[in-house]
Amino acid sequence: MFTPIMEKQLEIPFEEYEQIDVKDSLDRKQDILEEILGEFANGEGPEKAKFTFRDDNYSQRTYVHQQGISVLRIANNKKVKWEENFETKTMDNHPSSLVIIDNRKDRQVIAIEKKETSFKKTDKLANIIQETFRKKLAQHRLSVDIRGKYHYAQFWEVVDVSMKLNGIESVTFPFPYPNLPQLTDMVGEYFADLARRTNSEPTLELKGQSGESVSVSKEDAFMINAIKACAASGRPILIKPKGSQRRKIGVECPVIEELSDVLLVDLDKQELFNSKFEGITDFLNKIKLVYE
Repeated sequence: MFTPIMEKQLEIPFEEYEQIDVKDSLDRKQDILEEILGEFANGEGPEKAKFTFRDDNYSQRTYVHQQGISVLRIANNKKVKWEENFETKTMDNHPSSLVIIDNRKDRQVIAIEKKETSFKKTDKLANIIQETFRKKLAQHRLSVDIRGKYHYAQFWEVVDVSMKLNGIESVTFPFPYPNLPQLTDMVGEYFADLARRTNSEPTLELKGQSGESVSVSKEDAFMINAIKACAASGRPILIKPKGSQRRKIGVECPVIEELSDVLLVDLDKQELFNSKFEGITDFLNKIKLVYE
């Protein structure tokens, strides 16, 4: 999810910062990201772009960069220990995980391989990608927020259980900054306009009046769209059942899609490229905006 930078944060003169047209950057956000991905794809040798997180660099190899789709591997920095002749020895190890980026118009999808031998949690790799992109996008007064989609069915599970007990004290929906047209349609123009005017990510909190329970209905169109918008943008919904701890919806139900292992190997073999690219494209096309 892209957002504008409205306050000076860059190490450049204020006059240059002011000359950056942030509205133009927002309009061209995916073109700008495509240029950044091109830097990773086209660099060679020592000039090859790396991902960075804090003070660490992470090597990458790009296999595909075309038609708005990029396929690359990002390597972690680890140490392997073993014993030989009664001595403990250490060797550098750089296991990698596959990352597929769908930057086609109005798509904005990043699929990260779940491979614990490389990165114990996919969130770690997502943070590396996010920080790297943020540093490069900042030159255009843009930022980016990478969060995992989640299944929204858990929302209704918690609601159903809570209503059978003491009811619901409050429900909090953290809406994303206007970015994808489909999400803006779900949130509604009022909240989208409010976000733009106030440079904010609006949060809607529903609290039961006079100590009564919040009424949550599956027939309420606005409620349905609010749930979907949060789930699609990876922003956890907060539910506070009466007499119980607050529940964070989305943490326990991330979206996981299966990709054939056949498509993950020999990506550098030109004779196999067309069939693998077609398979990867089909995989991306099946990724939905919202998952129940």
